[in-house]
Amino acid sequence: MRSPYTRNSAIAVTWSTASCHAVRISAEGHRARVVQGWRGILGKDGASLAELVLRGVREVGADEQCYLVAGGNGQGWGMADLEMPPLKEEELRNALTFELRKQTPLPPEKLRWGYRVLPRISGKATRRIRLYYVRTENWNSWLKAMDGLHHADALLPAPVALDPLLAGHNFLLPEEENAAPRYAYQDSPAGRVVHPLPQEQHPALEEILPPSFCQTQALEKYPAEERPAFASAILLGLYGMTEALGNDHATRIPLPERFQARRHVGLKVLAACLCVVLLALFAYVTSGTLSGHARQLRQLDDAIRATAAELEALQGQSDPKEAERTNLLKQELLDNVPTGPDFPTVLLAVSQIVPESHWSADAFEWRSGKVNFRLQGSQKLEGLAGKLEESPYLGDVTERLSTMVGGSYSQRFELTARYDTPLEAQIRKNREEERLQREQERLRKEQEARQADVGEGEGAEDWEPMEEEE
Repeated sequence: MRSPYTRNSAIAVTWSTASCHAVRISAEGHRARVVQGWRGILGKDGASLAELVLRGVREVGADEQCYLVAGGNGQGWGMADLEMPPLKEEELRNALTFELRKQTPLPPEKLRWGYRVLPRISGKATRRIRLYYVRTENWNSWLKAMDGLHHADALLPAPVALDPLLAGHNFLLPEEENAAPRYAYQDSPAGRVVHPLPQEQHPALEEILPPSFCQTQALEKYPAEERPAFASAILLGLYGMTEALGNDHATRIPLPERFQARRHVGLKVLAACLCVVLLALFAYVTSGTLSGHARQLRQLDDAIRATAAELEALQGQSDPKEAERTNLLKQELLDNVPTGPDFPTVLLAVSQIVPESHWSADAFEWRSGKVNFRLQGSQKLEGLAGKLEESPYLGDVTERLSTMVGGSYSQRFELTARYDTPLEAQIRKNREEERLQREQERLRKEQEARQADVGEGEGAEDWEPMEEEE
């Protein structure tokens, strides 16, 4: 059975018109234990309620990293469990606004309200929603009582935190110091039902919160009649250790920004710095790779120009036939513009990306820049297509087939060998334009030469008949 607690500890503080109670709760498997408790009397030694609340959380060892739940007891609030159909969040809020008018005669603008989505009951299509509300003046007085706290994770009346905590059990809410509980929150198929209790009932703390839920030996330093007043704080502390504290964050009555917790700031700053360093390293490696590839293209261009210059020098020293062959060789060399990486470059790029745990299951096929290969290994390589696509020499990567053969995974990929940087694209464009200009110039010269040959032929035909007449 999974433990209901997702945190190791939590702190809770509650107050009424006469006293303040604070507890630290720790989780021990499926059970919880009160580690430390504290109570203070309002007005004693001239302390105000805000000073008493601050002192209480300090006495039980609160710090900026702990999870803290606060609760104001007393009048001015209410709750109701409702069966609602599955609705979207905005539709649910609209429906609850309508239900709120049924629960209290006060207009919504004079209330602060929120709700909790309780666990779904097996076999029911509806959801149980716990709607709760607080009069605005009471809510403001609760916030004023918390003024001295550095942070708080939640502020709500203790009975609102019931379920799944104490599911199937009743909860008695003690109102004042040394006073009998005034209300019983009984569990029923329709939700929690509130019943007033006779004043003569004085249950012990163990009857309100069974020991199977929480061990309270740390409170034995207080008289037995004073311990039931800790029940609300213990209930909120248990709530603070469950995942419900986070799940209800978006639906509870929101706290002002000044109470927002600032946990693990150092770790967050360190994580941000690591992200910046990784981004800078990635940018450096990428720029180095691209600049190196561009340098290779410039070297190829320089080599082509040097070879062309040597051919021009040799052309002047050779006979006409050799000069013609040289021109043809020169033109073929200039027209041979590399449009993509060669086979060794592509093979090396793929080898550097594929991990050593996988191998090529058959031949590495190369067909005019189109590559087809199959990998085999003990596990499937997730995201390999994206990694291959990031290479500056590979593109249009597609995973064609993924099968399980003889206890190992077989994956077939197809890709195209191409350059994909703006600088390389511009270099290819410039060289293509130069080639087209040279081709146009060559065609123009050939056309002029043909026109000259035609002119000489016409003159010869005119001369021959004159020679026959003589």
